[in-house]
Amino acid sequence: MYGLLLSVFFVFHTLGCASGTKPGPTKSDADLKLEAAITRYAETNKRIDPFSAPYFNVLEDLDKFGDFLSPEMKLRRKANVETALKDIANVEASKLSRPQALAFTLFNSDMEHELKGFDFPFEYFAFDQMGNRFRQYIDDSSPELTSFPFKTRQNYEAFVNRSEGFLPFVDRQILTLKNGAKEGYALNCVIAKSATETYKDALEKEVVKNPFYRPVLKLPESLSKEEQQRLKDDFAMMIQTRILPGFEKFDAFYKKEYLPKCRKTFGLKGLPNAEKLYAYQIRSNADLEMDPVFIHQTGLKEVARIRKEMQKAFNELGYSGSIKSNLKKITADPQSYFTNVKDMFAAYDSLRADVNREVEKSFSLIPKTDFKMVESENPEDAAGSYRDPTEILPIGRFIVNAKNLKSTPRWGVNTLFIHEAIPGHHFHLALQYEMKDTLSEYQRKMFYSNAFTEGWALYAERWGREAGLLKDPAQMVGSLSDEMLRAVRLVVDTGIHHYGWPREKVIKYMSDNLPSDPRDIQIETDRYSVWPGQALGYKIGQLKILELRALAQKRLGAKFNLKDFHKVVLENGTVSLPVLESNVEAWLKTSEGQATML
Repeated sequence: MYGLLLSVFFVFHTLGCASGTKPGPTKSDADLKLEAAITRYAETNKRIDPFSAPYFNVLEDLDKFGDFLSPEMKLRRKANVETALKDIANVEASKLSRPQALAFTLFNSDMEHELKGFDFPFEYFAFDQMGNRFRQYIDDSSPELTSFPFKTRQNYEAFVNRSEGFLPFVDRQILTLKNGAKEGYALNCVIAKSATETYKDALEKEVVKNPFYRPVLKLPESLSKEEQQRLKDDFAMMIQTRILPGFEKFDAFYKKEYLPKCRKTFGLKGLPNAEKLYAYQIRSNADLEMDPVFIHQTGLKEVARIRKEMQKAFNELGYSGSIKSNLKKITADPQSYFTNVKDMFAAYDSLRADVNREVEKSFSLIPKTDFKMVESENPEDAAGSYRDPTEILPIGRFIVNAKNLKSTPRWGVNTLFIHEAIPGHHFHLALQYEMKDTLSEYQRKMFYSNAFTEGWALYAERWGREAGLLKDPAQMVGSLSDEMLRAVRLVVDTGIHHYGWPREKVIKYMSDNLPSDPRDIQIETDRYSVWPGQALGYKIGQLKILELRALAQKRLGAKFNLKDFHKVVLENGTVSLPVLESNVEAWLKTSEGQATML
């Protein structure tokens, strides 16, 4: 909310100085001022919330818990944004080189938008079934999910010391939820009830079965037996004196005081200042000021288009009924689903080699960083997600919801893998992680464009279809159903937050258009209600990338090369859609000039 969550020349000259790039051409005073402003903002921002210390590699803050809900922290974030805007106000934009001017546009636009966000009480939206700091803290105790380093004795001691801030955080979270309920921001009743699933595993009273004991189940062999035993004792004491009391206190408050105050309305509709808040969220997630009515109509058109393609795929599969009956039939078929996690993971593993072979034909930029598959521990999670590599844990993670096996049918494996892993999120974010010599820390870890990030991953799904990675009609149904999901999101996100659709209407609309398990549709529906605008970025971003590719194909004709286009999109890390469009235009002008000379 507050800033956590560019051609080759643009990257090299613009943001590189903060991360120790190779020497480049002499820079103007305006260029240096801009770089100094970006660096100052980033260095301050990464230390405001110590909970993020592992992600930002701030090792001296590993023993601090952080408190992102406090008014004091919110003021510190706001002051940092205001300082950044003052700093770049002193930059003579007219004297910036074109690449630096693009950097100015990116950073200035980001800061101006962030500043507007402080008008809204986002702290009231920080706890729900999709994510909250309790769940993050639990996941941090999982060796498979955490970014926290468990390598040395000091690391383990820092994790124990971090827990000293947990009880104060619990009090702050309780106070924030109380204040939010008083001001009309209580969670919807269905959402509020399901949110209890996100932290219930931490209520385990038997110490060795509590998730916070996991880090000491397998300690480094370099530690002596005495050190290992001392750490086990320290973790047991931490669980008994801080973890359990904290979670039990919150659970008692939540179930006795908060749940009875839940609201019946769904999404933003009915909340204070809902229209302005939704407009802000649309801009946050789409990079553009967009009319929700236009978005809704775009979604309806995409749904109609994809339905025609889906009917054709069903016919090839041997289904002769209507779309609705075919969706019901394939969803109800037990053969559509995995019966155990081992088989699901094996399906992903067997696909990987096929995807890698095709990738080499379409991409010149391929990350050296690897990724691994891990199981999600939150049953309310989406079917899949991706966590990017960090200095502390230099490997990507493709996280699969293994608690709900029906969230990914057998015929959905290909598309989900391509979206979350190769060449979707893993290519984009692992490449960005590797650009330490060409991107600043702000660009690599702080600037975020939902439309670019999710738009690229959805574009990757289309690429997979074009590359011939779908081997049978059922997989084509899976690919089309995933694209349909993103089109449906345009309809239901605006339906919920602009038109005021109730939960039941959303579920029905999704059920009429998607071959998804009913439970999965409920999870997705509830997700959109608590993340207004987030679901819009996928299709909006994909449509923009496809539009830019079509433009390049038209202007370059026979000179168009798909590898070159993908390089232009990915070589600068995350950028906003307007900056991406500017970068593609610069590349086209250069390419057209070269063609003329030839």
